[in-house]
Amino acid sequence: KVRNMWGIIPFILVWLPWAHANTLSPGNGTADWATANSLVVVTYNLYWWCVSDEYGNCPQFAQGKGFAQLYSRLRQNGPFDLIGFQECDNPGQIIAGTSLASTFGYYAPPAGNDAPMAWNQQKFKVLEGPGVQWVAKDKYGDRHVNWVRLQVIGSSDTIFFANTHGPLDQCGGQPGSKVAANYISAVNQHKKPKDAVILTGDFNCGSNQDTIKDLSQVLKLDATDSSYNGADHIFSSSGVSVLWKGASEGSPSDHQLLKAVLSLGDPSPSICHVAPPHNGGCCTSCRYNHYCPSNKGCYATGQSGCSGGYCPAPAKEVEMVV
Repeated sequence: KVRNMWGIIPFILVWLPWAHANTLSPGNGTADWATANSLVVVTYNLYWWCVSDEYGNCPQFAQGKGFAQLYSRLRQNGPFDLIGFQECDNPGQIIAGTSLASTFGYYAPPAGNDAPMAWNQQKFKVLEGPGVQWVAKDKYGDRHVNWVRLQVIGSSDTIFFANTHGPLDQCGGQPGSKVAANYISAVNQHKKPKDAVILTGDFNCGSNQDTIKDLSQVLKLDATDSSYNGADHIFSSSGVSVLWKGASEGSPSDHQLLKAVLSLGDPSPSICHVAPPHNGGCCTSCRYNHYCPSNKGCYATGQSGCSGGYCPAPAKEVEMVV
């Protein structure tokens, strides 16, 4: 169930790490974050049963009103390269309603598996899959990991992209560790040695619970929102850098929309040619958010570099070691 479509050229947005907004809107220094090997990853639980008024108990969303709001929310928070949906019964409807049909392919898994995924076909071609692997069972039925192997067009970079909607009440102790082991097994069984791994999902477990703790021993936890005590996460493998991350208001869903801008490989620092005297010589415009005075380099959070300040300087001076 892979749909192939083409069309619009994507762009990438920026959101400063200390800024907060209801939408992750484009146009705020977007080009400063764009690199040849960066990609925008989103995970979003759509709250389908209520947004669709499937059972007649969400009348505020009846007659297509919920879907109209959902499409608007997604359009406000674009662009995207990889999308992991949860509680989504019809990804084709969402892709079309969000005006992504000309550029995105997607995988619609079998009925009962509500975690479809979508990818930008102007950026990726499918190498293998999509596929499905069972990971757990709860009162609502079986839970799965869905996956696809992608190659970045014009590059030798390959990605193993996976998405899940995890089981309820299986986050702690032995059950939590077992679910984490099943996620890891699903990834290891299908990825290739040189694949960068990106795993998205509503895991129904918070960062301080055993499922996520165990999973974080194998994959990096790149982003978490605050929905249901932090149920939504984005993971990646070593070698993938986080350039930016943020969560926005997700209504009409009951979850936030979680997004990360990732880079395949350690990004090189941008060079600041003119540095003002304030904030340790921080540039007024840097690709990344930490400035190193000794080499005039701007580094991403977590990237190997040196001591430096935020770029641009925050309202209150903050000492930061990168």
